[in-house]
Amino acid sequence: MNRLLSIGLLAALLLPAAVVAQKLPASDPPKTYRAGSERVLLYRSPADTARASGTSLAPNETVTVVGRYSPRWLVVKRTGFLFLAASRQLIDPDALGPTAVPRLADGTPLPLDEQTRHVTYEGVVEVPGATQNQLYDRALEWMAKTYQSANDVVQIKDKEQGKLLAKGGILFFSHGTPMGFVVHTQTIYVKDGRYKYVMTGFRHQNLLTNGPVARDGSMGALEQATPPEGFRDKLWFEMLAGTNAKVKAMIADLEQAMQAKGKDPSKF
Repeated sequence: MNRLLSIGLLAALLLPAAVVAQKLPASDPPKTYRAGSERVLLYRSPADTARASGTSLAPNETVTVVGRYSPRWLVVKRTGFLFLAASRQLIDPDALGPTAVPRLADGTPLPLDEQTRHVTYEGVVEVPGATQNQLYDRALEWMAKTYQSANDVVQIKDKEQGKLLAKGGILFFSHGTPMGFVVHTQTIYVKDGRYKYVMTGFRHQNLLTNGPVARDGSMGALEQATPPEGFRDKLWFEMLAGTNAKVKAMIADLEQAMQAKGKDPSKF
């Protein structure tokens, strides 16, 4: 008798969560989407979006979308239950076909990695006569100046392997007003006489990151062929153009720092 009572109480506790999840509309044909470069939080109900969630999708994980709750929210099916996921964080594979790539307002395509499908800037630059250790020190110094503090943003510092990895952000302004950051990952590999840079994982993140996702104001990953729903096209393209220009300026600045022509000021 006590066992039956315990089972009944447990079912009563678990049932509300399942019922809430199943109230979400599953009105569209199932379609597979993919998470972007960041973890995607899942919520059982609209009310839950104002609180922290313990359920999420891993970066690049696929999920089945079965409905649209609002322009900002998609309904996804996972482990037999329905959840809300922010539409700006899920990527429609159809929007990333070979003819549908993220572009600037003038039609210029952004560089898209064929394997990861992420906006990616990369290149190999020759620095004749420079050793791996010299290039490593120059790259680390450049990261410290560019991102203000190498201790805060550099996640990997491996001098022996010649690898530096930093996570930083590009401040986005619209008409003089700060509108958040475009966060990204930069990796620099160094060898004797050359180095390689890879900048990827670009994602617009609003300054109000601690609020509910519905009121966040973030535009999400840059690898979207069309502006995110709920955002003005002008703002989206302004953010893309500003990011593209800043990244190219950073690449040029890095090249100048890595050449380091002239006398070494540390030798006297």
